[in-house]
Amino acid sequence: MKKEERIELIRKSIRENTYPLEYDYKDVYRKGNCYSYAIGSKCENGSIYEEEYIYNLGCISNQAPATNVKEAERNFLKDMEILGVQARKSSLDEKILDGEWKVILFYEDVFIDSYDFHFARQDKDGNWSHREYINGPVRKLGKNPEGCTDLTFVNYYVLSINK
Repeated sequence: MKKEERIELIRKSIRENTYPLEYDYKDVYRKGNCYSYAIGSKCENGSIYEEEYIYNLGCISNQAPATNVKEAERNFLKDMEILGVQARKSSLDEKILDGEWKVILFYEDVFIDSYDFHFARQDKDGNWSHREYINGPVRKLGKNPEGCTDLTFVNYYVLSINK
């Protein structure tokens, strides 16, 4: 499947949701990673061994792999733009409106060429959850997601679907 077709399937999958999402203990995101889980995409990428894994930060928007926090944030915001998702910086305690949801982005800002990132999302009940790794388990994080990884905190974001 061509990349453009995958992106359109991701857009469709995201639009089919009602946000914020419920904690997904049933694991319907079985073939994804933390990124696909956080944005609510059930669209499978295919093999994780393909040359271009669509749920790598910046892959959707054809950005070069990030080498620092600033570039990681740029790649995320560009990806959201391509998917038709509005994204704005937020905080842990900011209240959201119906149809919005919050995610948090972390990035490895210590080792050059690491390109490691992580996402978590706030669920409908106000708690946070995340997929631990590609095809890994979905876990609850409680009220504060900041300790779920040893990567560098980038920011909280409020997301909503462009109408």
